[in-house]
Order: sequence, then C-alpha cells, then structure tokens
Amino acid sequence: MANSNEIAFGAAQRSGQRDIAWLNIAPAVSSPSLPEASASILLVEDDAAVREVVLAFLVAAGFAVTAVADAASARARVERDSFDLAIVDVNLPDASGFALAPQLRARRDCAIIHLTSLGSTDYRLRGLESADDYLVKPVDMRELVARVKAVLRRTARAADAAAARLPPAAARLPVIELGRWTLDLVRRELADPAGTVVRLTRAEFDLFAALVQAGGLPLARDYLLEVVASADSESNARTIDVMVSRIRRKLAAAAAVPASGAPRILTRQGEGYCYAAPEA
Repeated sequence: MANSNEIAFGAAQRSGQRDIAWLNIAPAVSSPSLPEASASILLVEDDAAVREVVLAFLVAAGFAVTAVADAASARARVERDSFDLAIVDVNLPDASGFALAPQLRARRDCAIIHLTSLGSTDYRLRGLESADDYLVKPVDMRELVARVKAVLRRTARAADAAAARLPPAAARLPVIELGRWTLDLVRRELADPAGTVVRLTRAEFDLFAALVQAGGLPLARDYLLEVVASADSESNARTIDVMVSRIRRKLAAAAAVPASGAPRILTRQGEGYCYAAPEA
C-alpha cells in the first residue's frame, strides 16, 4: 500500500487541487548536509498542484528552488541564473522534457532529474540518456528529496575529480595558456602565438573549450552533443565528428602561419575526443 506522501501527491495530481495543507509532514525530512545544503534547483512542471507540492517539499528540505511551468520559461531562467540541478517533467505544454534537458545542461552544466507520469521501460531508458535520474509519478516526496541529494553528491564528486585533473591555469583563470596559444573564455577567442584569432563558430568554440577544460580526459560524443546543443539545434553524433574535423583544419591552418605546433584534438577509440597540448 502506498504511504501518505505518495497518496497525497497522487490525489493532488489527479484532482488538480491547490490545497497543500497536508504538507505538515514536511519537517520529517532531514535537513540536508553539504554539498546539498547550498544547492539551487530549477523545477519545470506544468501542473500547478504538483508544482506546489514538489516546491514545498524541496524548500522544506533546505533547497533554493525556482519553479516554472514550461520549457520557454526554463530556458529564460537558465540564461539569467545558475542552477545545480533541474527537475524536469517530460510532458510540457511547449516542448518535450527529453529535448529540454540537454539544452539546460548545455547552458549551465546542471544535473537533471526527470519527474514524469511516463513509466514504461522505453521512456525510462530514453530519459536516462539525457538525465541523471528518472522518477515516475506519483512518487514519495521523501524519495524525491533523497534522489535529489544523491544526484547532487554524485555530480559534486565528479566535478571535484575533474578539477583535480585540470592544469592549474584551466582550473582558475578565464584565459588559459595552451603552450604559446591562448584560449580566452570571457571573450570566447582562441589566439595563435602571433595573437591572431582563429575564427571558430559558437558551437566549435564551445566544443573546443569543453575539451580543454577537461584537462586531457576524453569526452564522449553524447556529452559533447549536450555542450553544443544550444548553439547547433540540429546536432547529432555525426555533427560532432564533422565539427572536430573542422576545428582540426582551422588549428592546422593557423599553426602553419607562425610555424608552431597547434593544440590538438585526439580521438580515443570507444571513448570520444580529448585535448592534447601543442607539440614542441
């Protein structure tokens, strides 16, 4: 038998009621510990009753939550604000949550949890291609909070591990030295040793910067698709390969002018692409 948390959520979802007084059980949720305590969450849910329920529980658990009702509002918010995690419904009025998730991640590199009524195995598998977790409504609110904390812990550990592998300059500075080349993350410019800017498209710059910031770790094509999604809405796995080829040609052409080695993009079979420093 479902517990009271799940029953209340399911009833609110079915009836559309906005009375959430039953949330007096929220204090039973334990206070979050770091790194979750300072986390900011974007909630994308079109059902007002469900949105209020989830919002109330997350706030009671100590999170800073921004709630919106559609994909357009979600995109607008990530343009202005940073979020550690987004909880995204799949059946939104103006877009699929499956399509929205990689767009949000590409803009803010936030973790994603899908919260939806679509519970078939096919939907779950599809959702987990673009998200870190997948929950089916009705859900126990305590489980949702626990899943949020677990995803935040995983992403924090992954970020710490990646930062530990980065060169010091890449970890701290907006301008990264690549041998005699420079990558300016603020101006979004890659300059050769002579100071000439290599002309990269927005998507090409995003892809190259992601590889550099990974510190030599290989990045999978699926991840790179998310990186360039907002700049190239028609991107797919083949697009990444073509984009890498274009960047390689531009780097080689620029290197030929000052007669110095160029930054390199290497292919790692079965893993993706990685950055390599210019050869001396």
